Amino acid sequence: MSSIKQAGIVVSLTMVLCGVAYPFALTVAGQALFPSQAEGSLIERDGEQIGSKWIAQPFVSEGYFHGRPTAVDQLTGQSGGDNMAESNPDRPEHDSKLPGAIETSGSGLDPHISIEHAMSQVKRISETRSLDESEVERIIRETADGESYVNVLMMNLSLDELG
Repeated sequence: MSSIKQAGIVVSLTMVLCGVAYPFALTVAGQALFPSQAEGSLIERDGEQIGSKWIAQPFVSEGYFHGRPTAVDQLTGQSGGDNMAESNPDRPEHDSKLPGAIETSGSGLDPHISIEHAMSQVKRISETRSLDESEVERIIRETADGESYVNVLMMNLSLDELG
């Protein structure tokens, strides 16, 4: 057998194994072992999909927690940072009203904010929703669950449960 023919067989076999068999095996294993995560960790309310636990979505209502600033519209399906250096005069100013939101979202898809950023929004949310500030702070603590960040969608769902 010529070396060219052997190389062709090796390349073909490698393409089938790495390009078809391995991805197929991972997909089947992921669906079997982690079905919710494999489907995108989608969250449903009243039979309607309202978002994913791991993909940010914009919240602009004064009665909701707001996510991190982003250079892209989170509803467009695109991701991407602004790629601007700190010294670039065209770079948007960081909102000084958002403690803990020092950086914009690198991908535009980050669903988390720092606890400090969440706490800075407590007064606005409690006033808008006529809630006691301690209730809003409790949601932050419960969502953080020992972490230094919180998931914006999960906090907003908890706010909706309060009424």
